[in-house]
Amino acid sequence: MPLDRSAFERQAAWCRQLGSKFTSELLLALLEALDTSTATGRNVINWPGQSGPLKDVVPLRLSGALHAMVLSGQSPSLAPLYPPNPEPDRAKLKGAVSETLRSCDAQILDFLQFAPQTNEVARASLLMAGLAVVGSQTGRPLSVYEIGSSGGLNLNLDRFSHQMGSAHLGDPNSELQLRPDWKGTAPKHMPEIVARRGCDLNPINVQDPDQALRLLAYIWPDQPERLARTRAAIALARQFPPQIDAADAGAWIEDMCRAPAPHGKSRVVMHSITWQYLPETTQQQITDAMETAGNKATLETPLAWLSFELNDQGKAQLSLRLWPQHTEPRVLADANPHVQQVCWHGLNGKQQG
Repeated sequence: MPLDRSAFERQAAWCRQLGSKFTSELLLALLEALDTSTATGRNVINWPGQSGPLKDVVPLRLSGALHAMVLSGQSPSLAPLYPPNPEPDRAKLKGAVSETLRSCDAQILDFLQFAPQTNEVARASLLMAGLAVVGSQTGRPLSVYEIGSSGGLNLNLDRFSHQMGSAHLGDPNSELQLRPDWKGTAPKHMPEIVARRGCDLNPINVQDPDQALRLLAYIWPDQPERLARTRAAIALARQFPPQIDAADAGAWIEDMCRAPAPHGKSRVVMHSITWQYLPETTQQQITDAMETAGNKATLETPLAWLSFELNDQGKAQLSLRLWPQHTEPRVLADANPHVQQVCWHGLNGKQQG
């Protein structure tokens, strides 16, 4: 089976478009360096599934593995070539990549079994704004349930500082300060989160240094601000450990929806850039469970579904369904996937199309 070159080329193009030139060059160097002389190379070349950016994302698994070798000090040949050092030429980068594939073959091969879990902290500002809308609409404290939680970093989102244009939510003295380029009038009502819980097929326990390293390794090395944010969020998660269940999202949501709705509280299901990775059967399972529970929701027991996902045109949008008041999806905001820029519409903005 030949190597899926297009998977690396497409991912490299996307990285470059998002401003990560080094990561783009690293993926192209990997494309030149991979061969059957290592177990890693054989595994990637004979990958059994779809290795592209929207499926098994093998290029990002591999680039994450190399970053882990650099962060852990196991690749002295690659470390001097990584940011913030000057960008190397392709030949030099390929040589260091080849050497690392040989010297760290077993470690990299083990890393490949995990799908990337970036746990992008910047998305918390959008989710926080969405929770503020739910809180103001229902007048109830929130019980938050997150699917695809990864390390659960964003379950502490009310402990971050969110500067959203002229509005501020969260803890102004937090070590984690988020300031996206925000257009539109953001909500100013700070909701009360009284319970929080997440699920993931493979939760990352950030109390474990090796697992925390894996979370950091998936961040592109030429994005130092993202690395700094994630380190700050890991520190908060160690101080305030989130509860994350190792579970299938469909079954987990069904269980939540079947449980008696807490009187006087708003249940909120949220997720960010997770939906595309779920099987269609799981997506339908979640949708059916939420709509069934939503039809039973009352003003005393509201149910909200807050999602930041890519629409059919590949555009990232924050959407909300809120039972019983606003049962049809409403687009609250448009943003890029890493939430550097936000265009806020609010609840009265536009209906999802």
